[in-house]
Amino acid sequence: MRGGQRQSALLLAGLAARGHAVRLLARRDAPLALAARASGVDTAEVPSGSEASPPLLLAVARAARSFRPEIVYAGDAHGHGAAVFGRAAADAPLVVHRRVAFPPGRSPLSRLKYRAAARYLAVSGAVAASLEAAGVPTEKIAVVPDGLPADAFRENVAPPPPPFRLVHAGAFDGLKGQDVVVETLARLAAGGIDAYALFLGGGPARASIEALAAARGVADRCAFAGQVEDAGARFAASHLMLLPSASEGGPLVLVEAMAAGCPVVGHDVGGSREMVADGAAGVLVPSLDPAAWEEAVRGLLLDPVRRARLVEAGRAAAGARRIERTVTHVEEELLATLGGRR
Repeated sequence: MRGGQRQSALLLAGLAARGHAVRLLARRDAPLALAARASGVDTAEVPSGSEASPPLLLAVARAARSFRPEIVYAGDAHGHGAAVFGRAAADAPLVVHRRVAFPPGRSPLSRLKYRAAARYLAVSGAVAASLEAAGVPTEKIAVVPDGLPADAFRENVAPPPPPFRLVHAGAFDGLKGQDVVVETLARLAAGGIDAYALFLGGGPARASIEALAAARGVADRCAFAGQVEDAGARFAASHLMLLPSASEGGPLVLVEAMAAGCPVVGHDVGGSREMVADGAAGVLVPSLDPAAWEEAVRGLLLDPVRRARLVEAGRAAAGARRIERTVTHVEEELLATLGGRR
């Protein structure tokens, strides 16, 4: 249940609440299917598999024939491929929500997939630029930022007492920079800063990060909580949120931390700068060099006045990214696409 899946569940529930007939096709027993069903969204489960898996595509085709959608919405690249190759969008316009900043593939199947979409919703200007660079016509792209639910916002949370608490949230997939956090923590500890790191999320690379923490002598300063339902409370109880990702389209987790009153430090890549109001609501590090991260983190930890300013600026920036606005924007784009069949 990563950020894109959470956003899809919120969007579909919001659209259904506005009177639209919504059916979600989701992998069987996936957290997205469970979350959507719990919020009252009509959900049909399909087999797992690649976007070209015959059992998956057959299930998608059957579901489309029974539901007969007027418009097809794909919340991520996997859904995009399944909608095209499963013929769900054969008789209805396809709208794709793109959340990654790297360019689409160049294979024949990828080119077919990207020509089939009538409209692209990019979560940031950086994602829109990557689509344009790949040859998607500018007029087919709209920037639609993701949004947070009301319970993500926490006001008047007192700064936590020492020792310093750092938090990282993201999948252990080798791209989210947990290794940079461990190296930064080790450097801080060696320099006399009493700090601890909490890692939220799961994935195949977790064991290697735990091994790195042990090798760097900070295993007792690291906690691994796995996937949690109370990320906001954990952000609020932390001094800084670190996100040294190698690539980011529009990392809503930065906004989630800011909404909870936690200052953020992110890698200046992709759409991260847009999330922190061009650097006014968070600190951006230009590289993944642990020395640069230690310098940035140390400076903030030792400057409570600056952290307090970032908390206020972060809350203000997060306030503009609420799920109600995202639902409205997506609804407008879907209806316009349906009306114009762009």
